[in-house]
Amino acid sequence: MEESKKKPIMIGLIVVCLATAFGIWRKSRPEKYGIESIKRGEMIWVKCSNPDCGHEYQMDKRDYLEYIQKHMDPMMMTISALPCPKCGQESVYRAVKCSKCETVFFANSVRGDFSDRCPKCGYRQIEEDRKKAKARRAKERMEKTTE
Repeated sequence: MEESKKKPIMIGLIVVCLATAFGIWRKSRPEKYGIESIKRGEMIWVKCSNPDCGHEYQMDKRDYLEYIQKHMDPMMMTISALPCPKCGQESVYRAVKCSKCETVFFANSVRGDFSDRCPKCGYRQIEEDRKKAKARRAKERMEKTTE
């Protein structure tokens, strides 16, 4: 083929490839971003940090994040507290519930330790999940080598 005919064909091929790549990228993107992408009904634990109250309850994750975003002070490097429905003070923060002993605690409550370690019983859900995943991968490797 002549050199003068090759160049337009190559440019056309590049344009088609770029258009296809753009189309795939556009289709694979989620419709919603940020807080809007969080489905209603996903619950998180929150707890009042007032020592005289200590009220703990679950709330919709999207409502929690919307409140934090709405009341966030860009000059502060801290998370805003929610008002407590029991004592009325702005002292409610996100918390974690231990799946072993059911204690609700603030993440990072054990200083210098992992954020999900229960201060009461020492259990870590993430650690257990990792051990199970490691054992599952080892089992799958063993099954592949015996085949």
